[in-house]
Amino acid sequence: AGGPGEGGFASAGDAARATGLSEKAVQVYKQVGEFLSRYKSGSVPKAFKIIPNLANWEEILYVTEYYNWSVQAMYQATRLFASNLNAKMAQRFFSLVLLPRVRMEIRAHKKLHFALFQALKKAAYKPGAFFKGLLLPLCQSGTCTVLEAVIFSAVINRISIPVLHSSAALLRLAEMKYSG
Repeated sequence: AGGPGEGGFASAGDAARATGLSEKAVQVYKQVGEFLSRYKSGSVPKAFKIIPNLANWEEILYVTEYYNWSVQAMYQATRLFASNLNAKMAQRFFSLVLLPRVRMEIRAHKKLHFALFQALKKAAYKPGAFFKGLLLPLCQSGTCTVLEAVIFSAVINRISIPVLHSSAALLRLAEMKYSG
């Protein structure tokens, strides 16, 4: 299940040069990525928990090969990033990591795994980031399927969203060009 870069870097040294991290840090985060690709339940590594607090968290996520993480690991990551990042950075995580994974899962299995559904619900704890990082990019893509729309509407139906955020999102949706 390849993603950006199909297989990552050839060596820890290549990754260290490309990301500006030390080779030791790259090795640690590659191991974290391997662990997260097999993760089912339990605690996550401390090295993973500190990622949101780092300035270069995007490069570190790339080293962990986030596109290979298990769905349960994606849920844990969403919990971590939604609670520890500001709205702007959480929006970036949602649009670069969570949304592509959710769409890939729906496309591959014609349904959404429960852990990813829960991740979408957790993402709504930052309502501005939820709308700007997940819902609006999905609608703007012009390739949103009916199944994706139904799943996102099920998430929105199960959560409580502040009136100002939902009205602003509805306004933005109404201004979009219809693509159906």
